[in-house]
Amino acid sequence: MRKPLFLVAVSLLLVGAMLVGCGPTPTPEKIVQTVVQKETVVKEVTATPPPPAPTEITVVDTNSGANFQLFWKTRIIPAVQEQLGIKINYVVSNGAEVSQRMKAWEAGKGDIHLLFMKPDDLATLIKSNIPLVKLWPDQKAAIPNLAKCPEDYLKTAQGVDIQGTGALYWRSQYALIYDTTKVKNPPKSWKEFYERRAEWKGHIGWMRPDSKSGSGRSLPYAFVNAFVPLAVNGKPVPLAELQAKPEYQDAIAKLKDFITYTRLANEPTNMFEDFNAGDDWIAVYAMDYSLWSISQGTMPPTIAAGSLSDGLPAGSDGYLAIPANIPDAYKPVVMKVINYLLSDDQQIRLITEMWQYTGTNIEDKVPDIVWRKIPKWEEVEKVRVRLDNKEFTDWVKANGVEQLLPK
Repeated sequence: MRKPLFLVAVSLLLVGAMLVGCGPTPTPEKIVQTVVQKETVVKEVTATPPPPAPTEITVVDTNSGANFQLFWKTRIIPAVQEQLGIKINYVVSNGAEVSQRMKAWEAGKGDIHLLFMKPDDLATLIKSNIPLVKLWPDQKAAIPNLAKCPEDYLKTAQGVDIQGTGALYWRSQYALIYDTTKVKNPPKSWKEFYERRAEWKGHIGWMRPDSKSGSGRSLPYAFVNAFVPLAVNGKPVPLAELQAKPEYQDAIAKLKDFITYTRLANEPTNMFEDFNAGDDWIAVYAMDYSLWSISQGTMPPTIAAGSLSDGLPAGSDGYLAIPANIPDAYKPVVMKVINYLLSDDQQIRLITEMWQYTGTNIEDKVPDIVWRKIPKWEEVEKVRVRLDNKEFTDWVKANGVEQLLPK
């Protein structure tokens, strides 16, 4: 009985083993890999071309007299149109009107694209905090001809730091103008002019202080400056400090006395009429306008130009400036025009046709025939009196009629 039981047990073990081997097959582990593929999407974009540059600008002139207004219209504007393809709308105005108009502008809304101004007008804009584009030295690349201008003129005008906002287009100079048939031995200085005033009493041309012409302020400035400096090394002497000096008070007294010997004119044209009529014999006035007027028949052909050793006033030098609050698209166009006006060709036209000294230092390129008619700039510069004391010129403008003219 033991043997059969043993066999049964073995059999059961074998059957169990077989059953275990025949159990369910285990499920294999799956490994899932995520692959991120980047798809490049090409989208066609049509580029919008930039708007074309403006081809028309407005220039406002607060400087030129009749001679240069004609020069702008007949010479400058056609040349700019032909050479640059830019049309200029030319408007004549005055500094006060332009200043008020610019104060009302919003940024990017200005409609005067280029200003041509007297030093006084430019200085006034700066002192009034009316924004202008800084040209020097920031725009040397856009206006390469600017580098030919004397740098001190790009820094100050009437003793005011103009912050590089003005490009010097011309240098205007006053001269002693006299009729050679009436004045055989002209004075050589203001002091001599004053001492000999009785010789020409009633025949000395003089502009009223309230004249629109800058000579209304320039003449008193140069006269007083001959007796007491109104500026030292380009820096103005404060008016209060001047008024405390006895020599200043003496110079003002001499000026008031001298004016009683003159023939007062409201405007330059009136003075020229007096010269043509033989009433005026001698005066101090802008050399370019006087010589140009001879060619126009509005001044006698017997007029000659001379100098005064103790200083002749600078005329209304011409500055080109760009208002900051104009649309940006106009600014490079206007810079292109400025660079053209400062080119050698245009500058030589100034001096050969209009007897106006260039704003750039190109004397070596000026034809010799010019120097037979007018003195070279290096000679003029020795006696040139720049009106660096704006406080004094403002005083003349405000008080000249009441305090300088005879009652």
